[in-house]
Amino acid sequence: MVFNQILPDYLTTRKNTIIQIAFTTVFAFVFITIYRPFGYENWYTEVKHWQLIVASAVVVLTGMIVIILSRMLLLYTKRTQEITLATYIWFIVAEIIAMGLFYTLFEIVILKDQRSPLFLFINAVQNTSLILLIPYTVTILFFAWSDIKKKFEQVVGQFKDPSELFIPFKDEKGNLRVTIKCSDLLYLEANDNYVNIQYTNKNKLKTYMVRNSLKNFENELKDYPIIRCHRKYSINIKNVKMLKKAKKGYQIIINSEQQEIIPVSRSYENQVIKQING
Repeated sequence: MVFNQILPDYLTTRKNTIIQIAFTTVFAFVFITIYRPFGYENWYTEVKHWQLIVASAVVVLTGMIVIILSRMLLLYTKRTQEITLATYIWFIVAEIIAMGLFYTLFEIVILKDQRSPLFLFINAVQNTSLILLIPYTVTILFFAWSDIKKKFEQVVGQFKDPSELFIPFKDEKGNLRVTIKCSDLLYLEANDNYVNIQYTNKNKLKTYMVRNSLKNFENELKDYPIIRCHRKYSINIKNVKMLKKAKKGYQIIINSEQQEIIPVSRSYENQVIKQING
């Protein structure tokens, strides 16, 4: 079923999560200030317009705490399990209900609204749905378009000479740290919480250290000619000079002056042989 599909990564990255929360906050402030839901029209008999704007900002920021806590829980959940579309929808529903309860209490306690709590809650949920679903829809469409555009550019890039490609390396927070020409990249080596990027510059071996993991790079760089060959190594198949049988498994000879020898684990043997001979 469609609801059991794994949620696209672009909906749960830290960067896109921050963008979505920020855009929703701005939209909510504009919406509340102009539309004046939750009985805000009662304020105009007692407060000045600038005071209303300040109060609206406080209400919005307080309500956004619910969203921030929800997204923190979503990111934490992602560490232990795959997020499905159904799970993502339930998180949004929970956010709407939680914010609806918050705004209902706000109307009863602060605005002293005498209407039925059930009526106030239903009205708050309706308004909260508009406040959240509109900016969520806009940002999701934008993220999807950006992801399609990125993939299209990568497909177009595959028709270029591989040696002309530039490979981006980001840290664990998603920040770009370095971009290296494909023809210069030799291999990646795990080093505790870091990865040593081995490359050449004017025929001299250089190392650039990035705080990340080979597992993350394996996913992020799957569209580039980089494959995992060992728990500690990933190689650029464009710079493999030789794959040879050793006493225990296979070894890769890197195409460089140093001709580094990289071991191949048994679990990666078939993948490496297929890619190199393919």
